[in-house]
Amino acid sequence: MRRAFPAILIVLVLSHFLPAQPIQKMEFRNQAITDILMVLAAESGRSIIPDETVSGSASFLFTDSEFEAALTLFLSTYRLHYVKNGNVYYVSRIASSFDRERGLVSLAADEVDLTLLVRSLSKTIGETILFDSLPRETLTVNIESVPPEKALEILMKRFPDYSVENEASYRYIKRKLAESGNRAASAEGEVEPIAKNGDSYTLNLEKGRFIETLVELFAAAGREYSLLTKADSQLENLYFSERSFDELLRLLLEQGNADYVVSGGVYYITELQRRDVVKKLKKTEILALENIQVQELPNLLPAELSSGNAFRVDKSSNRVILSGTEEETKPIVDFIKLVDRPLMGRSYVRFDAKHLKAKDLLQIIPTKLLPIAPITLPDSNSFIALTNEQNRVELERFIAMADRQAGGFSVRLRYLKNEDFLKVLPPSVAKEDIVDSGYPGLLFFTGSEEKWRNAMRELELIDRPKPQIRYELLVIQFQRSKNLEWSRDFQIKGTDSGAGVSFLGGLANIFSLNFDVVSQFGYLFATNLSLQLTEKTASIFADTTLNGLSGQDVKFQNTTTSRYRESETDEDTGEVKLTGVTREITSGLMVGLNGWVSGNGMVTMTVSATVSKQSDSGSGAADLPTTTERVIATQIRTTSGNPIVIGGLKMNDADKKESKFPILGNIPLIGYLFKDETASTEDSEIVLYIVPHVGWGENEEAKDGLAAERYYRNYVKDFIR
Repeated sequence: MRRAFPAILIVLVLSHFLPAQPIQKMEFRNQAITDILMVLAAESGRSIIPDETVSGSASFLFTDSEFEAALTLFLSTYRLHYVKNGNVYYVSRIASSFDRERGLVSLAADEVDLTLLVRSLSKTIGETILFDSLPRETLTVNIESVPPEKALEILMKRFPDYSVENEASYRYIKRKLAESGNRAASAEGEVEPIAKNGDSYTLNLEKGRFIETLVELFAAAGREYSLLTKADSQLENLYFSERSFDELLRLLLEQGNADYVVSGGVYYITELQRRDVVKKLKKTEILALENIQVQELPNLLPAELSSGNAFRVDKSSNRVILSGTEEETKPIVDFIKLVDRPLMGRSYVRFDAKHLKAKDLLQIIPTKLLPIAPITLPDSNSFIALTNEQNRVELERFIAMADRQAGGFSVRLRYLKNEDFLKVLPPSVAKEDIVDSGYPGLLFFTGSEEKWRNAMRELELIDRPKPQIRYELLVIQFQRSKNLEWSRDFQIKGTDSGAGVSFLGGLANIFSLNFDVVSQFGYLFATNLSLQLTEKTASIFADTTLNGLSGQDVKFQNTTTSRYRESETDEDTGEVKLTGVTREITSGLMVGLNGWVSGNGMVTMTVSATVSKQSDSGSGAADLPTTTERVIATQIRTTSGNPIVIGGLKMNDADKKESKFPILGNIPLIGYLFKDETASTEDSEIVLYIVPHVGWGENEEAKDGLAAERYYRNYVKDFIR
């Protein structure tokens, strides 16, 4: 069998949940029929349940076909039947049906035990059928549309020792009394079936029962026995002369499917299967093959000889083990002797390939040049074949024509890496056609010149540089503070640094910026930013240009890292001591960018920004300073050169300071006259300005001179004309 089959329980469970599937090609050789049905159930997703009548082995080839068609063909081949109930198929060697309206039953079976036929009939008609011990006989019947009592009469026709009694609520198969058997025949003057002459015994039986004949043999021999089987059968035409007791007993037990064991002078009669009785009639023969490989024999045997269980092969010794009766093994022996002959004019020849591997070469050699499978030499391009002179010449000519080195063409990559090119091969290129040279940007193509030219045309479309993105990044912190001051002069002052309105036309504070503020946001925004930088209500956190390829992460980090040694307090003395553990606290600005350029030039960016601030100290002497963080993560799509503004990173800080005269400042109520208090709150916001510029690998124009010249040329010059 080509496929391993799972356990029966697993098959039955899975078949209820898996969807039904068409049968794929499967081949079974000498496998149990029940196992074949279980594999069929697993493949189709249906439940197949065989009954007690299903036994034996089978060889069968299932082709790609619909399930019920395949099942019907297989069962009919081995004279089996099935009944479908929902998604469950019940398989039996008996086919039975009952027409209740007409009261007619049909029953068909091939070589089925009589007891099983009676049970099936009882189940089909839905009536109780009682019976005495029935003969161990198999019947082949084909009963069509008859009353149940007629069907029962047909089944028991061969057994005159039984009668059928039909009652209103049941039927009874009754065995007749013993006077109708062997003793009755003797009373009429006929010859006794068992005759004793000294130590020899003769059996002359035209018709009789197995158990009755067995009892007479032991009575004639005067020996003790214990009958451990109740199976009885009809015996006919048995004639054995001048046999010893054990010989005649053995011959008689073979007819009744029984065996015996002697213990303490008592013969114990036990039941035996028919196949076990037949085993002793079979012989085993071993044939050593001299000219052909034993593994080739199953493929050479005709189908009618290879379908049974008569032979096994031993590859290690190149022998065939035959087991069976002479009628079973003789055709196989004759066939082996016919094919296992010296191959006249043939000899073993070694063939060597220069360029192709042996396994690849053997796949294209015509079968007629290698009728017998060759032997491939390991770790080489050679094989050994058994061939004659004519085939040897044809083989050498064929190998010389096929074993040629394919032409190599160079493939030079401008931008792609070798390994990247192998991942995105053009449609006209197969992976086996490409050989990596080991040098960057150089590959070899081993196909035809036409395929190479097609590959080069396709390579021009994919061997291009990844778009490069230049990120102009400007990060500004805007501040707004309020102060309340209590002084000893009883004066309360309110100040708001953002309330005063003052306009400065100068752009001196933004001349030094790398970020082109004027071009991106206009001169009004630029002058306002310059004013805020002058009044210290805005400060620059980052002003830089980052470069990265499309899809590549780029980062900007402007942070401060503080290291602190941890301390612990002694529980006994209360003394604070430093440990060997060092902690790091990082605070500042971190910006991450990842832009991807689509085919139409759009830039999709993932932006993440973190601003963290460290406090002056912890809550206690041994505590580490605390940190506050503002984090934002977003995705934006824009075109090249179009600015993106990201805000929302806000923070509020409160501070309170106090100064006083010693002693006097601590006096309740009066102390307010001798101290100053200042409370301040500061609101701040971090704003990110990002401008992505996409470059496609072509020469880009150089940036225009200094920022001051650019501003003058774009804005000032037009006003003074």
